[in-house]
Amino acid sequence: MNLTRKLSDMQQYAANIADGSVSMSDMMNTPSSMFGRQMMYMQYAHNGALFGAQQKMAMMQPQIAMQMQQMQDPNYQAMYQQWIFKSLYDQERERMGKQETKLLNEQEKQIQAEKAKLETQLKLLDQELEACKQGEDAAVKQWKPEYTA
Repeated sequence: MNLTRKLSDMQQYAANIADGSVSMSDMMNTPSSMFGRQMMYMQYAHNGALFGAQQKMAMMQPQIAMQMQQMQDPNYQAMYQQWIFKSLYDQERERMGKQETKLLNEQEKQIQAEKAKLETQLKLLDQELEACKQGEDAAVKQWKPEYTA
């Protein structure tokens, strides 16, 4: 039962972060066992995406500077830089989401395997219990005293 609940909580968490952003409604619907993980994911995904976008933006700076020389209006230049940075941030955010999805899939496989193993053990124990009951009944019949009057 515990594994089933853990799996269900993990699936709810995966659904909450599937679109790449976490709304207040998603936060309210997060199972308590996954709330901390969701908070950590939000922080990790944002910081990682921000850092990655900044690195890529710095590497692209020479090309951006050449393109911005052609723009006369400083507002267009600022909007262009913001657009590029936002695009890079979104790409990094998507990459972070794929990493988390890969991790969740691996954990789901582990839980499913453990659940299957426990179910197999339960079936074997049930069979053993049934065999013991049948053996006990047979022993009672065999050793039951028969009185004749």
